[in-house]
Amino acid sequence: MKENVSAVTEPADLRDFMHSLSEVMERVDTQTFREDTFERRISRRFTKREVAAFLGVDVTFLAHGAKGDVDLFPSGQRSGREVTFSAEEVGLIRALLGSKTRLKRDHMHWRQPGDPLKVIAFGALKGGTGKTLSSAHFAQYLALAYGLRVGVIDSDPQATCSLYFAGEGMDVFSETSRTVIDFMGLTALDGKPPALPAAADQDTIWQQTPWPGLRMIPGGMDIMNGDMALMRMVQGGNSRIYAALSEALDHWSEAHPPKTTAADLRRDDGSFDLDRYQAALVETLDVIVIDQQPSMTFMQMCGAVAADSLVVPMTMKGFDLSTLSVYASSLASYLDVISEADPDFGFGTGDHFVLPSIVQGDNEKDVFQIADLRAHGGDMVAQVWYDRSAAVANASEQYMSIYEYTPPDGRKVSAKTFLENANAVNDYIVTRALPHLPDRSFAAQFISDRWGE
Repeated sequence: MKENVSAVTEPADLRDFMHSLSEVMERVDTQTFREDTFERRISRRFTKREVAAFLGVDVTFLAHGAKGDVDLFPSGQRSGREVTFSAEEVGLIRALLGSKTRLKRDHMHWRQPGDPLKVIAFGALKGGTGKTLSSAHFAQYLALAYGLRVGVIDSDPQATCSLYFAGEGMDVFSETSRTVIDFMGLTALDGKPPALPAAADQDTIWQQTPWPGLRMIPGGMDIMNGDMALMRMVQGGNSRIYAALSEALDHWSEAHPPKTTAADLRRDDGSFDLDRYQAALVETLDVIVIDQQPSMTFMQMCGAVAADSLVVPMTMKGFDLSTLSVYASSLASYLDVISEADPDFGFGTGDHFVLPSIVQGDNEKDVFQIADLRAHGGDMVAQVWYDRSAAVANASEQYMSIYEYTPPDGRKVSAKTFLENANAVNDYIVTRALPHLPDRSFAAQFISDRWGE
């Protein structure tokens, strides 16, 4: 094949090289593959058995659940002998069941008026540890297994997590896209305290993803300016930079409390109010998931401090474990400084733990390393982990999670295996970080299979 090479000025130094590379990338069609992914976002459909597992019910219960709501209850899409449902249909089924007062089981898990907004951050010092994979899958699992209204904050300038949620109509990867520094009011570099936008304007920064009830603040390069703004604040005598994100979240949350309960979704005559359900999906958030940049900067410190629970995905390789040691000691030092300067400041009191990731299942050394870490640290290290899987690479090629990836025939077995693995990991995180939610027994099965417990 003949190369079509456009003339590019030979770079003389690093500055010239970066300008030349920027010009080259402007000519390269990087949009085609990205737009193709956006168009097929959440193309995956779920079988009745999978839907029942997410709802925590028996398959036969789904048929009974349609009674009284025949006109609204999703009929699914038939393919041969199987009937499948979309993520949006799974959410509607949950709402139809959860709003029926006669049912003993609770299917709606929205935050109730007065309940705090939970924040869970995924952070690590090194890239390639499965941090973004873990945070993206967890957010989507919360939407599928509990119908939660989830907010995802991508605090990484590379915006990799945003690729797992972005769809058509969303303003991401553009000059007009607003990021977490806009949400925090850190757009100025004048050394003054954050100029928080009005809560109503903050709310417009959350962008609706193709997942029902799941909104996102995308990542972007301007997040690096947040570190500059925070540094200028310190130079200007404003030392409380560590609270910038938690205060921004409080500001937004106070103006957007939960109002709608499951019972509110039924009219006086018992019929389901579809319009009220759809409005309730965006009235507030039940959980916020933060995908941290793999570094220890001022901005990343803000994310860790704002979290109720911190999950640290980490491979079991020697070098990566060394970075875990650096991450732990560095963050501990930061928190000591904060505590000394602000004794009344409260850190996250939820469960915090290391999540083993990309574990070589047939490599006894990896598993022994997990056992050794647990022998020394107990539950500071999770009892479940993400296995290394070809299905991850196959899905990631299209920036899709296993919850939306539709594998070709030759890859269905590996995709099913990884889906079960993801369910187990996410179920475990729920039991640790959101213990008020019912577990789905996925983690218990994993622990029984791997640990014999």
